[in-house]
Amino acid sequence: MSVLRQDPITRDWVIINPERAQRPKDNDAARAACPFCPGNESLTPAAVDSLDEHGHWLVRTVPNRFPALRADVHAETAPETLPEGWRQQAGYGQHEVIVEAREHEATLENLAVEQVRRVLEMYSRRFRALAESDGHVRQVVLFRNHGIRAGTSLTHPHAQIVATPVVAPEMRRRMMDEIGFFDTTGSCGMCHVLAREREAGTRIVYDSKCFVTLAPFASRVPWHLQIVPREHCPSFLEVDSATLDDLAPHLRTVLGALRRRLGNPHYNLVVVTPPLDQVHRHANHWFIEIVPRLTTPAGFELGSRIVVNIHAPEAAAAELRANL
Repeated sequence: MSVLRQDPITRDWVIINPERAQRPKDNDAARAACPFCPGNESLTPAAVDSLDEHGHWLVRTVPNRFPALRADVHAETAPETLPEGWRQQAGYGQHEVIVEAREHEATLENLAVEQVRRVLEMYSRRFRALAESDGHVRQVVLFRNHGIRAGTSLTHPHAQIVATPVVAPEMRRRMMDEIGFFDTTGSCGMCHVLAREREAGTRIVYDSKCFVTLAPFASRVPWHLQIVPREHCPSFLEVDSATLDDLAPHLRTVLGALRRRLGNPHYNLVVVTPPLDQVHRHANHWFIEIVPRLTTPAGFELGSRIVVNIHAPEAAAAELRANL
């Protein structure tokens, strides 16, 4: 049973869900029974969406068998206050898996551009579907984990999307920081950063018609990347077809450069976009964040909340440009 609990001091929300420990994991014996491979569709719940060609699916979305949050919980259930005074509520939400390709060993960077475009189309379709599913969803989180250190349990290429009824205070703070920047300067903070970074050039990795990939000035981990729309766009909900047309080869190129430079790095890819109930059209600016998992936070980071990055973003950008 999934429940949401709120920290009484920080107001952070935590999902308590022991069922997630039962997720299947890759091993040699189970390889033939990968639930995402063609022919094994019966091992997953029925697809809620798919992109098909000649009678075969090319990208499919299924409900997660081991969801962090569950759609069969009553969304209207109000948070309860426990005897200690702490807040808890039923773990309502929706959790889906987007199977990105039929090939078990595929990766986004070695798929054809046309297939990457299909994957992005499914990202957009499912984001919109969950955002509009009911009035209790306040945030939609779209991400993909690549590699064990990034949290993946199955190798077959897939992304996940989760609709939640709560928003973390850290996300709220980021949105308020963006609004504060706009209130002070009259401009979008990300647009401002992008203009300065393109002018300097030292941390730009790749520039295309609609997107710029940069290594952030204060990168939190080695090879930290952000793929940012060049034109101001507050939410991923507003992405149009032409933008996805450009994002497909852009994303494939950037991930290919990472692989050529680092081998096969484990990483998290996250679509950073404002909560559904807190979109400021002029201050917010969605982007994609790629966070390689090459180092492990240690005592200093945990105690101080200050990270130590052992590879300068300027060096990372230069090395990735050389591997485009």
